[in-house]
Amino acid sequence: MAPNPDRELADARACIDRGDEAGALKRLDRARRGYVKQRDPAGLDHLLVLAAVLQAADDRVRIGRDNLVYAIKQNLRQESRRRAQEQRQPWQDPYPDLQAPSEHTRIAFTRGVKFWIAVGVALATLIVVGLILAVALTSSSETDVTIRLVNDTGQAVKVRGCNDVDCSSSWTHADLDPGLQTERSMPADDLIDVFRVKRSGHPEECLPLRVHDAYELAGEQAGVLFAAKLSKATPCPGKTVLPQPTGVTGL
Repeated sequence: MAPNPDRELADARACIDRGDEAGALKRLDRARRGYVKQRDPAGLDHLLVLAAVLQAADDRVRIGRDNLVYAIKQNLRQESRRRAQEQRQPWQDPYPDLQAPSEHTRIAFTRGVKFWIAVGVALATLIVVGLILAVALTSSSETDVTIRLVNDTGQAVKVRGCNDVDCSSSWTHADLDPGLQTERSMPADDLIDVFRVKRSGHPEECLPLRVHDAYELAGEQAGVLFAAKLSKATPCPGKTVLPQPTGVTGL
């Protein structure tokens, strides 16, 4: 999480002033994660205003902005529901018509972070991420899900989970022979988690997983195991993939 979302917000403004909209998106997403951690809806609202300032003449920035806005609104949904539960009041969806962007970029909500983005990002993220709703009386940020990565490509592959937009650093990696699989735990409210997949003789591909959407569609059940096939990876930034529930961990 961003240690100081207000500082990230100020840095984003500075990036916009000097025309660095890609840099502004990266800092806005860091600020979003910080405000989510602090449960600060006012801060998230400020991000929506600043995101609207982006000109987004470049397609990559446009897609990233759309995924960022989607992620922020999802976070505001989550926070509004949590507050309604605490106050024992009926919950009204602030964005009832919200739909995930149809395009995705590498703007992601990865481990250690909580959107997408949207890529995401797809980043989109759609981002689409990474969590809309909270479990009754418990924040979903405290819930992890297990993702099983299955190598069905027929070749040995190298897989790594990305920490940032360009995957300059990773939080996990694995070498998988054909037919093998590995499991990784990640927060249920990650809108998008992006993995890079490398096969011999092929360019590196991206596998953006819609972790939060999968968790929500499974009924927000604890302990559900989700699977994703590495053959679904596509040229980066990649098309988002919805992991499929395959059982319950520990059984």
